[in-house]
Amino acid sequence: MLAPLAGKFAAVTGAGSGIGFAIASRFAREGARVLLLGRDESRLQQALERIKNESHESKGIAHSIFPHDVRELQSWTDLIANHPDIDVLVNCAGVTQSSLLVRTSPSTVEDILATNLHGAIWGCKVIGRAMIRRRQGGCIINVSSLLAAKSATGTAVYSASKAGLIGLTTSLAQEYGVLHGIRVNAILPGYISTNMTRSLEEEALIKKIPARRFGTPDEVADAAAFLVKNQYANNCKINLDGGLSAT
Repeated sequence: MLAPLAGKFAAVTGAGSGIGFAIASRFAREGARVLLLGRDESRLQQALERIKNESHESKGIAHSIFPHDVRELQSWTDLIANHPDIDVLVNCAGVTQSSLLVRTSPSTVEDILATNLHGAIWGCKVIGRAMIRRRQGGCIINVSSLLAAKSATGTAVYSASKAGLIGLTTSLAQEYGVLHGIRVNAILPGYISTNMTRSLEEEALIKKIPARRFGTPDEVADAAAFLVKNQYANNCKINLDGGLSAT
């Protein structure tokens, strides 16, 4: 079978479940070697076993896990010390919010920003520097959100963190692209069926989506695989929301 991502080494944050796992699994099925990153080692190990069992293209490829906290710069430094040859980075780790800003605690605000935005910044900085040193280009994908541009009550900090990823993507597409050939893109998923959104799948919300359903993690993974393979894709922001951003 074709393995269009053969030879790629992809690190995916938040890879223990949901969208992050779907992206890592898709990359493995297309021949990439994948490194699953997350805070829960047991969940990462279970995800790794699933990838090994489900992907025929993974036979003989040394996929691996690395327990990792995106919020900590030192964790990124440790990661690149152990894996200096990463050439694809997907920043997918994230935490959500469901509270009015005036009722959101300072610690919650700090955790959302540290996980969703600061973590991606550290990843782009540390992994980006390693890509520059290798002089072989690279690809970074930031998983943002529809809520970076569309309002929803109770998501102010989350939306701000995801909007920050759009600015980060735009700046680095130029900063890394011109001199170093590193492509930086973003995916803006709408409502995707995961454990995080299962309680939201109500008829009234689904009716607002032109596609009349939530998306699937595999559909987000399709977009991620496209962005890695298409060498002209730089500073792309792919809306993947069933048309909800048009309403």
